[in-house]
Amino acid sequence: MGFSKLLYSVRLAQSTINLSKSVFARQCSSSGFSETCVCPGKDSGEPDGLVLGVYESKDGSTFELTEEGRQIDQKSAGKLCRHVSEMSCELKPGVAFVLTDLAPDLPPVTIASFGKRDVGYNHLENINEAKENVRVGVGAGVRELLRRGAQMVSVDPGYGQEDAAAEAAMLASWRFQEFKSCENREPEMKVKLAGSGKDADKFHLGELRGRAQNWARYLSDMPANHMTPVQLAQAALDVLCPLGVKISAHDVDWIRTQRMEAFLAVARGSCEDPYFLEATWEGPDSKNRPPVLLAAKGVTFDSGGLCLKRPANMVENRGSMAGAACVLATLRYIAEIKMPIKVTAVIPICENMISGQCMKVGDVVKTLNGLHVTIENTDMEGRLMLADALVYGQAVYKPSLVIDVATLTHGVLLATGGGAFGAFATSEEAWGALRHAGADSGDRPWRFPLWKYYLTQVTNEAAVDLRNQGSGRSTPCLGAAFLSNFVCCDWLHLDITGVAKLAHSIAPPYLDPLRMTGRPARALMYLLHDLSLSSENVSCDADRR
Repeated sequence: MGFSKLLYSVRLAQSTINLSKSVFARQCSSSGFSETCVCPGKDSGEPDGLVLGVYESKDGSTFELTEEGRQIDQKSAGKLCRHVSEMSCELKPGVAFVLTDLAPDLPPVTIASFGKRDVGYNHLENINEAKENVRVGVGAGVRELLRRGAQMVSVDPGYGQEDAAAEAAMLASWRFQEFKSCENREPEMKVKLAGSGKDADKFHLGELRGRAQNWARYLSDMPANHMTPVQLAQAALDVLCPLGVKISAHDVDWIRTQRMEAFLAVARGSCEDPYFLEATWEGPDSKNRPPVLLAAKGVTFDSGGLCLKRPANMVENRGSMAGAACVLATLRYIAEIKMPIKVTAVIPICENMISGQCMKVGDVVKTLNGLHVTIENTDMEGRLMLADALVYGQAVYKPSLVIDVATLTHGVLLATGGGAFGAFATSEEAWGALRHAGADSGDRPWRFPLWKYYLTQVTNEAAVDLRNQGSGRSTPCLGAAFLSNFVCCDWLHLDITGVAKLAHSIAPPYLDPLRMTGRPARALMYLLHDLSLSSENVSCDADRR
């Protein structure tokens, strides 16, 4: 389906794109998190905690110290080795032990297992074990020191895993304290690279990835009355504008001008006005390339509408904008490192609420490409918003690859148990790049079928073009089939329910199971890094690891 046929209703919209009134009078600031008070923590350069890793032998019976560990063992006159030998039966991945008696001049040291040293990419598990083992070990060590009140922690990266160690340290040390009074807040923990001769630049990249994901966690974790659509839009402006990202937040009048009727149908039930974010990053030497288009669902609170959710299911639905948070965090990271890639994001933001104005079961709405959709379930609002966003983004920006990110269906959680996010792909090259990005980041995707079998189940209504629920029980596949009607190029659809909000499986030690995860933000960062290395924005090196 060509762009001209798909987007006849956008022609007027393109001519009026610059007519939107700006409702954001406040200038972009360099502030990141909107905390009213910050406990900065320790300012001296001396750490009050150290995370050391040990590697297992092939048979798991003995452990090998890292370079940093050997230096600490010398300072402690062999005491570290004796402790490790005594704990050998209990040193397992995700478990850390604190040692406080090594030497008078040494801070508390946590010992954690980094697994086997000679591991790499595990095809069966689809994970880079060398990286993930270090993340698990560092995460467990940092959490132990965090409980002991450490404020400055040095981290041992093992052998060549500085970025993975930094990611885990940043994620494990993060606390959500936005609504604690200043006197009750814990000091912010700072992390640094242990030892000399390590790759400090690589460690810094890991820090930036971890910090960006923490921002996604912060945005997702904010209560809905403190992260309304306008506040989410303002947070994006405040952080991304100073980094060189071109970003606009369009108001409801602009949305009406664009004729985004499906998006407005979702938004009209709330007293909070909707907004539509457009953000573009043009890295060095990328101006003449077609962009990668990121689309994300930005529902700041999802009640389900008239198809009301159960109260227990609403608890974490302040995080229904987790897709938007991940995309914004990804933009932050690629702008901070000035990644040589062109990326555009389109994010519809609103609430899905109940009122006399809200959409009703049986309503028919017209999407931006002219298709008519019957509303069978008001709790399946994300696909309506994304439909208009996807059509608009492709019409205006002509991307080489489309990636949409959304907490779209509960079915993907039931299918994977929270161990992976769902992925649908029309391009083998793009899927290969995503799969390997997930392996490197530890946020693994699992591919679901994108078959005509499911498409017929959302188009089998004589009176309209599409059904927003469809027939059958495979809700992730039906959601993807619905969205396929609004995409004209290579496409990745990421259904992140089950990994993006609270952890619904055993959380890795570097993530707090009681807080939002911000996943799979780092998988997107790794993916875009790989795409930036290709002149056509698609990685074809499926066996690079």
